[in-house]
Amino acid sequence: MRSGLFPTPCLLREPACSLLRGLLFLFAFSAPAQTLVVGIAGGWEPADAPWTITRRIASHLEVQRFPDTTFETFGNHHLEEAKKRISDHLDANNDGTLDQQERAQARLILYGQSLGGAATINLCRWLKKQEIPVRLNVQIDSVGLRDGKVPSNVKEAANLYQRDFGPIRGQSKIKPEDPRRTRILGNWRYRYPRNKVIDTTEWPLAHRLIVNPHLKMEFDPEVSAKVEELIANTLRNW
Repeated sequence: MRSGLFPTPCLLREPACSLLRGLLFLFAFSAPAQTLVVGIAGGWEPADAPWTITRRIASHLEVQRFPDTTFETFGNHHLEEAKKRISDHLDANNDGTLDQQERAQARLILYGQSLGGAATINLCRWLKKQEIPVRLNVQIDSVGLRDGKVPSNVKEAANLYQRDFGPIRGQSKIKPEDPRRTRILGNWRYRYPRNKVIDTTEWPLAHRLIVNPHLKMEFDPEVSAKVEELIANTLRNW
């Protein structure tokens, strides 16, 4: 028989649990915010295929060891996986939902090539519905529907494209949905005359002949260097 003068173990345990939950909550929001950089591959390429421009850019940037930054790549046909990864990344207190503070503290950078470029715009639209901001979105020879208008939750956007002879030509100009909220860093055109040699020999001859300029742009070191520069500058000057 217990005396009423002394608290029972369960009563002692509850304040301790409340204190622990409070400390964990404070730690989640006092720790440095983690930046997530998401690349979306074009075509039907595997997300981790080393030859894609999105994976090559991620690998080059990972070597630079930006603090509190994670680089991930997805296929443009696996956007649901990307959405889940972003949601899990932002869920700082691991309660399965995103509250207003978690959404506001989001640190996201997106980039994609070809169909993946258009997919980044679709992803930005979805993020806008979730009230989640995007710091930078980069489209590389973007191919798709309604990929020329950048949603207003994107702070900065850039577009790299080619319009050379061939069946696949990238989006030539992106515009902000709201110029007061989104800054377009540039619409940069790249040209691929026959005398501009870029190694694409690992691809079948027929593929190289049909989508030559589009393929050349994916393997153009100037293009990947430009995208890496845009992302690196954003990470350094957040």
